[in-house]
Amino acid sequence: MKKLLFVLAFAFIGQQAFSQMYIVTYSWSTNTSTNNCYPDNVLTKIDPTGSVTYTCINHQNITENPSTLVTINQELNSIINQGYKLIYTSSVENT
Repeated sequence: MKKLLFVLAFAFIGQQAFSQMYIVTYSWSTNTSTNNCYPDNVLTKIDPTGSVTYTCINHQNITENPSTLVTINQELNSIINQGYKLIYTSSVENT
């Protein structure tokens, strides 16, 4: 009976862990009222509770100043350090 309880508890905890995720987008800021990043780029993070966090990122050439990549790297590492994994990336450009 104890083994069955342990297996059920583990399955329940495992299922709950996989149902949580962060959503992260990197885009050009077009709205000054929501994120106060205009006219720069913005990294938008939505955590599993639904809280939205905006990080303003300077729009610069990365060969001249890698601060853009450093900021993105730090933000993604902070999410990864909480135990989340980066599972899918997509680049969508407006043409």
